[in-house]
Amino acid sequence: MTPAAQMRGFAAPQTADGRAALYGPPPWRFEGFVASVFLAVERTRIAALVPPPLRLADDPIVRLSVLDLVCDYGLGPRFAQDNPDQAQVGEAAVDLLVERQGRFGLWSPYRWCSRDAVLSAGREFFGRPQRLGAMSLTRQPFRGWRSGDTVSGLVVSGHRAVFEFAITLEQPANDRATAHRLTTYSPIDEANDHYTQTALPHPVVRNQVLRRLYRTRLQGMVANHQWSGIAEVRFGAPELEPLGEGVPLYGRWAEESWVMPYPEDVIAVERAPP
Repeated sequence: MTPAAQMRGFAAPQTADGRAALYGPPPWRFEGFVASVFLAVERTRIAALVPPPLRLADDPIVRLSVLDLVCDYGLGPRFAQDNPDQAQVGEAAVDLLVERQGRFGLWSPYRWCSRDAVLSAGREFFGRPQRLGAMSLTRQPFRGWRSGDTVSGLVVSGHRAVFEFAITLEQPANDRATAHRLTTYSPIDEANDHYTQTALPHPVVRNQVLRRLYRTRLQGMVANHQWSGIAEVRFGAPELEPLGEGVPLYGRWAEESWVMPYPEDVIAVERAPP
């Protein structure tokens, strides 16, 4: 039997060689295809989704995204190459534009993913409220995108629809004709403070939840071959009902990559009833 002090692995299950761990330590590297729809939503509809000391931005913007990604889970590029069944992952996110100490940031009250490593690390470590789901995103044709093409994003969890959207592509997003459309709502793109919160039951004290609010800054963010267009959205999940009256501003597709490091600091720690 291996002594407990010699068990290895960043996360359970731990073994003598550490190779069975579900995921590794940051930095985690992501790359893939991302389609997003940006909504203007009445602040009274979504303000309660934001925990203090964060506050909803004065001009609230909500970003719905479907992501078709490759992730190395902190285990390096060879892991992603050798294990496509695990490294290829779908995600979906609802991001709100928030402010803290005069700086814009992002808060994600709802997320879904298709792999157990992202689900577990999100809830245990990074503080992302992941639920298991399935995502489908239109792939770029070999000929490349053309004006009038449609990018569709579909998200389901269990046997229920979560949300779906369709973006009718107009022009490459770096085209001057679309520059005004893209820069009018730029704060949500410029925000690089990502706020997340773990909320885990206390292991000993009954009916107590330990909450920790973190701030993380993504690194090496790159977005290539961007396209923008007109978007339509439909919601199915009851928790997204407050977004139903939101007005789609535009949609965008891009090839993106980034690195998720350790959180930079802990904003708040508290113990509270569930």
